[in-house]
Amino acid sequence: MRTVLSRLHPAAALVYLAGILIMAALNRHPWMTCTQLICLGAIYLYYERRPGKVVPFVGIILLSAVLNGVFVQRGSTAVVTAGDRLVTAEAMLYGGNAGILLVNVLFLFYLWNRCFRQEHWIYLLGSFFPKLGVVFSMAMGLIPRYKDQAKKFMDARKSLYRESLLRRAMTVTSMELTWAFESSMDQLDSMNARGYGMGKRSHFHLFRFRKKDGWFLGTALCLFLINLYGYWKFYSHFYFYPVIRWESIGIPDLFFIACMGIQILFPVMFKEGGSHVSD
Repeated sequence: MRTVLSRLHPAAALVYLAGILIMAALNRHPWMTCTQLICLGAIYLYYERRPGKVVPFVGIILLSAVLNGVFVQRGSTAVVTAGDRLVTAEAMLYGGNAGILLVNVLFLFYLWNRCFRQEHWIYLLGSFFPKLGVVFSMAMGLIPRYKDQAKKFMDARKSLYRESLLRRAMTVTSMELTWAFESSMDQLDSMNARGYGMGKRSHFHLFRFRKKDGWFLGTALCLFLINLYGYWKFYSHFYFYPVIRWESIGIPDLFFIACMGIQILFPVMFKEGGSHVSD
């Protein structure tokens, strides 16, 4: 799992991650959101190796449940009554489900940042939109440089001057803007000297699409379409208000829950062999 996604062809990895993102954004049914939470949480723990790292995410879910229960006066099952304010089980469950949805997206973007790096984006954009690929690669390189330069400026000001944090931040911001403009002009002169924009731009990449990439892409796409059909047919409508109506779980539910789990955990089942970049 640690290296499968990062060594896949960018197109295959993007289809897998985008499919999970779409399903995480669409699904509101508790069975599906909880399945996504368990699978994505397991992947997060696999990378972090420390169970304590999930405590903030549990806090997000609990806080969302409590706040929605306190401020939303809907539902028919009273849990707590304080004066004129009524806290219902439906409102708390709705808030908890919304918190799970948010945590699922956070887990997914954590995985995305770990496995889908800058060179993947540059390859995908540069293949179809060369100019956009150049701009994107410049922007992706500027952000970490800007952050590192800000730290250097802050450390230098802290050691040379005794000033308030606000004044130091304003001064460093001004210095960074000046540095960014000067750096951009130097980069522009360098690109002009190397002939950018003078003719058709060549495209170099390290990735090569192989059979196992095609198999991974096709399987991930099929799982996504199956789950999308399940959402459209069974799980697009689930109401928490005025009362939650749970139906007994059946074989179709077990099938689509299993498909959702397989879609997310599919890289774990994918047998890796060899490098996925050209030699």
